[in-house]
Amino acid sequence: MEASDAAVIDAAAASAIAAMSEHGYRTTEPRRQVVSAVLLHSKPFTAEHIVAELPAIGRSTVYRTLEILASLGQLSRLLQPSGNPAYVVTVPGHRHHLICSACGTVVSFTACPVESLVPELTRETNFAIQGHHLEVFGICPMCRADRSAVQSN
Repeated sequence: MEASDAAVIDAAAASAIAAMSEHGYRTTEPRRQVVSAVLLHSKPFTAEHIVAELPAIGRSTVYRTLEILASLGQLSRLLQPSGNPAYVVTVPGHRHHLICSACGTVVSFTACPVESLVPELTRETNFAIQGHHLEVFGICPMCRADRSAVQSN
């Protein structure tokens, strides 16, 4: 890891820890370690990945910390193509995700096609809609290129 990458991760960790503290969560050393471990992931990861990476930290601490980070908008919860839940580091705000079914790459986007449906769904169902998640699965350009190369050989 380059020094500039480490500086970015340190700043993100400090921001996440500050957000936890501002919302009344204790910022214990195990939670700090979970935050640092999470920020090293560029692709979706599960709670069990973090548990395996940090065997000295209790499973419940890992799960609780991930849920706290998700509730604060530091992580997004998403479903993998297998249907299993995972997390991805994100910036706070309304986001949706494109997920590569082959390699797991996640691309966030902010355009929200669901927003225009909410009023109609509310009228038709009488639901008080509180939120939504949108995940679109496909094959990323790198995996498509890899598949094309394999098929042409």
